Amino acid sequence: MIDCTEAVRRMWAYLEHELDAKPVAEFEFHLETCQRCCGELEFSRHLREVVAVGEGATQVPPELRSRIETLLAKADDTNRGTA
Repeated sequence: MIDCTEAVRRMWAYLEHELDAKPVAEFEFHLETCQRCCGELEFSRHLREVVAVGEGATQVPPELRSRIETLLAKADDTNRGTA
């Protein structure tokens, strides 16, 4: 079983369907027993929806949107081991 630190590392890749079957299974098993990480996942899903280009994006001030996109890019780089 993976711990919360590893689950958070995998979260963005999971949301983008970039994990192989075994890491997905480990991540989902962790979610079955960890309420905290389930909350993190829901927050991450919502954040991606808010930042996504589309209907809800006009509600986010441009400065905030830019900062969030920068943070998401850094998180993606970290998750992929390129940071």
